[in-house]
Amino acid sequence: MDIWHRITFHKLEEMEGELNNLSVKYKKVPLFGDSYLISFDIAESDPSWPLVAKFVQQKNAPNIYDTIFTKQEILEAEWVRLKPIFEQGYPQPKDTFEWRDNTFSFVCHKCGIAHGQKAPFHLRKEPKMGKNDFLSLYWAYTLFCNAKVIAVFDANQFQGYEALEALIHRTNQSSKTVKQLFVPHIAKPGLADLDKEQPETCPSCGLTKYLYHKRGYIHIQRDSLNTDVDFQLTHEWFGSGGRNAFREYLISQRVARVILEQGWRGVVLKPIELV
Repeated sequence: MDIWHRITFHKLEEMEGELNNLSVKYKKVPLFGDSYLISFDIAESDPSWPLVAKFVQQKNAPNIYDTIFTKQEILEAEWVRLKPIFEQGYPQPKDTFEWRDNTFSFVCHKCGIAHGQKAPFHLRKEPKMGKNDFLSLYWAYTLFCNAKVIAVFDANQFQGYEALEALIHRTNQSSKTVKQLFVPHIAKPGLADLDKEQPETCPSCGLTKYLYHKRGYIHIQRDSLNTDVDFQLTHEWFGSGGRNAFREYLISQRVARVILEQGWRGVVLKPIELV
């Protein structure tokens, strides 16, 4: 496991000399005129990180970070978070948020929580998957996948998912490229207190969202999980500080192993520590 940071400095902050002295490789991103940004990725295991972290704090520089786990760490976990990272397109109709009311039986327009799917998602057009096997939509933390994924999941007799049709909005016909990987099972409340960061309770619907977990292992109580399925969602909602909300996808070790063996793209796996 390692924590990776993507750091950005502006030209006016005069950080090039410091970074060159540390042998930190960076890219210049052109702006208007002769101005530019300096961007680079660095792991906390890098010997230069303590000094870079000091510069980031001094300059109040943008710092996007995430945890990268090893294959062994993933395979040793009983349960794993499945995070979609390939996003393309928006749920339709895009121009309004009418798609939420069309798709879900419960929608809070204040905090963005929506659940109880009652209708298929509508896509603007057939997705262009490239080398990806999984897909998510902007604005909707929803998982889609190609027929190959569904076939392998079915062959392994994994439990706890349904393959739902996704509709092309203009024709109202089923997509020939993807299906929605729908997960109906929801775990009991089980997020450990140390991971309940920045809780926000909505004054409208009364539900609580937490900050999306990015650093290290997320901790979940063992007895909160369904043991007779391979797919489930967290009971807790995430997305505090924004207008969207989502539940985390949780998959069993069996599913995680197949995803790694197949080399499927479009998602990343993050092991869970059970408490």
